Amino acid sequence: MQEGDGREGNGGPPAGELEARTGTKDDRIRELLEEITASRLAADEARAAREAGEGHIEALDRDRARLRERVRGLEEESRGRRRRREGSERRISRLEREVERKDGEMARRDHLLKRRSEELEEANRSAREESARKDEALRRALGRVEGLERHLEGREAVISDLQDQVEALRAELDAERELRESLADSENRLRAGIELFNDSGERDAMNALSRSLGRPEVHVGLQDTEEPAALIHFTWQGVTWQTYAADPNPAVREPRVYLESSGEDLSGVDREPPNARVAPGGRVALGL
Repeated sequence: MQEGDGREGNGGPPAGELEARTGTKDDRIRELLEEITASRLAADEARAAREAGEGHIEALDRDRARLRERVRGLEEESRGRRRRREGSERRISRLEREVERKDGEMARRDHLLKRRSEELEEANRSAREESARKDEALRRALGRVEGLERHLEGREAVISDLQDQVEALRAELDAERELRESLADSENRLRAGIELFNDSGERDAMNALSRSLGRPEVHVGLQDTEEPAALIHFTWQGVTWQTYAADPNPAVREPRVYLESSGEDLSGVDREPPNARVAPGGRVALGL
């Protein structure tokens, strides 16, 4: 302590400053050692990195060679694709031209179809109009036919009635002819006149008188003419008499049975003997 104190007295650095400088140097040395160590580590890392880089470069060279081969393959493939694409483009071009041609044909066909459709529509419209006209004409014709059928039915009914009338007239004519042929015989004419009287209202008048005067005597005969009527003479109690004419000729107008004569006195009257009678029921019959 004293020495130190003596050096400080001689003008030298103090001990504390030396210690501080020594400490600083030691720190500097340590820093340098650390830097050296770090530099060595960095150099080792750089060497390792260089070695790794060299290996990587070799790997990259190998990859580059492979890539060049790959590029050449891709270029060949690209040229093949280009050729194929060009072929495809040519085919596509041909197909496009074909499509355009087909489109043109389809457009023409569409135009033709549209025009044909319009023509068909016009034809259908005309056909519908013609059908409507024909239907109307047919309806009118059917109406006329129905009218004609009704008219014909009416005519047929009239014709049927006329035919019935004709048949009835024919039957009447046949009956009249048969009757005329029958009336040509005097006895048949007499009998026909008696039946005509029996079916007339004059028989009722005769029967009414008979209920009062009794049953009369009856004489029947024929007029003295070309087509004589039957004369039926009734006499009651030999005093009252009536003579009826009954003409069976169908051409004679009504009345065909009528009272010809009557009286209350037989004087001057030629009396004929009875040849007929009033039968039960009030009908005249030949024979006694």
